[in-house]
Amino acid sequence: MASSSLPLFAQGLALQVGRALARRFEAARNHPRRKADHTLVTDADLEADERLTRALETAFPGVPVLSEERATVLPDTPEAWVIDPLDGTTNFALGLPMWGVLLAFLESGQPTAAVAYFPVMDEVYVAMRGKGATRNGESIHTRGVDAAHETAFALICSRTPQRYRLDWPWKLRILGSAGYEMAMVARGVAIAALESTPKVWDLAAPTLLVTEAGGHWGVLEGASPFPLRPGVDYREADFPMLAAASPLLWQRLRQGVHARTTESTKHSP
Repeated sequence: MASSSLPLFAQGLALQVGRALARRFEAARNHPRRKADHTLVTDADLEADERLTRALETAFPGVPVLSEERATVLPDTPEAWVIDPLDGTTNFALGLPMWGVLLAFLESGQPTAAVAYFPVMDEVYVAMRGKGATRNGESIHTRGVDAAHETAFALICSRTPQRYRLDWPWKLRILGSAGYEMAMVARGVAIAALESTPKVWDLAAPTLLVTEAGGHWGVLEGASPFPLRPGVDYREADFPMLAAASPLLWQRLRQGVHARTTESTKHSP
């Protein structure tokens, strides 16, 4: 079981790397380019990935690090780290402030400790399984929602309108960072967040935040990514998902999600 010192280490590392990214962000030395899957990557992503991976491998010898920019296949091991060195790369490259560093510690393929740091927003989120979630050291909880309340809103990713039709009565917003959108659900700002093509590194940390804050999440198609499975190349797997403020609200929202096409997409392998 993850000790209480583990999230403290992860938080310190996320702060260190996030602040270095913030200096790159302010200096606008981002150099965005397309990867093979057509998503953006910057020099800052790669530098942050190397820094996080090196620090984790030094502090936790023998514990593998699954990363968007480096190792994407999980070995057969009881423990692992899953990191996203720069969640919200497009925002980062375009000068938008919603981006951050995500770290999750997994045991038997399940997230048990998580840290999400968003430097420009000055927000650090921490969660441990069974011990709740915090924002800047204060406990957070999902929003108790009157479903008819006109001020409630949900978050979606930019690909959602092409992939799904949403029969929801609430306002929709796009923030451009899966981690930050789920953090908004966890802290009770948004009632839900729908991500159409997230990877495991987008989900490992923020889904634990959501559940530890009292919310619920689940995949829209295919099997859940957790527990992660050894030998799977997670670079190739998307996990369309919905996070909501409560299990009851999740059920209601899920009934209003309708696929627009039967086009083949990549899901859990």
